[in-house]
Amino acid sequence: MSLLEVKGVKSGYGKVSVLFGIDLYVEKGEMISILGSNGAGKTTLMRTISGVTPAAEGEIRFNGDSIRNLRPDQITEKGINYVPQEKNVFPDLTVQENLDMGAFLVDDPKDRIDKVYEQFPILKERSKQYAGTLSGGERQMLAVGCALLTNPELLILDEPSGGLSPQATQALVDKIVSINEGGTSIIWVVEENPRQVLQHTKRVYMMANGQIVKTGYAQEFLDDPDFDRLFLGQSV
Repeated sequence: MSLLEVKGVKSGYGKVSVLFGIDLYVEKGEMISILGSNGAGKTTLMRTISGVTPAAEGEIRFNGDSIRNLRPDQITEKGINYVPQEKNVFPDLTVQENLDMGAFLVDDPKDRIDKVYEQFPILKERSKQYAGTLSGGERQMLAVGCALLTNPELLILDEPSGGLSPQATQALVDKIVSINEGGTSIIWVVEENPRQVLQHTKRVYMMANGQIVKTGYAQEFLDDPDFDRLFLGQSV
């Protein structure tokens, strides 16, 4: 039994359909990547898995239990946490206050926050700084840190390195790889820096027009001579 199983999922917004029968799975301890151009349906898929957007059809199972159309807070309690690409921290609160908010319902908030500070020492240094004044890389680290407070089995990251400098991107990649090596399964949505991310990914799902159009091992994608042109339509 896989940790996460998505079968035949259709989803969208009102009368607008975005996903047209998505199948994917994630094994325990695995890191997979979702590739695709802007508008392919990647974010809608992540929102549907995490309960933000209801599924119209299909099944979503986590540890064997159906989670389709549970509330986001219920899905978080099951062991999945979702970090959206934008608006993922409270800019008018300090780093410490953001972490306090994220740990509000956990049993051992201080211990959990201390562990986040151990994983992201820069956040400890910035603990009294308002989140809105952090650099892009620091904000993403704070968002990931807040997601880790509930000790999720599966972490969903929607393009966490978007818009970051090469140095900040590498620092974030290193942290996320470390989190995965610690046993947390990860779904990583990738639009920028695909080669850098796929070096650490086991399997890849390629999306286009709300469907999975190609799957395989990450190395197969990296070795494909048409990777840049066919899969991303951009220079990587």
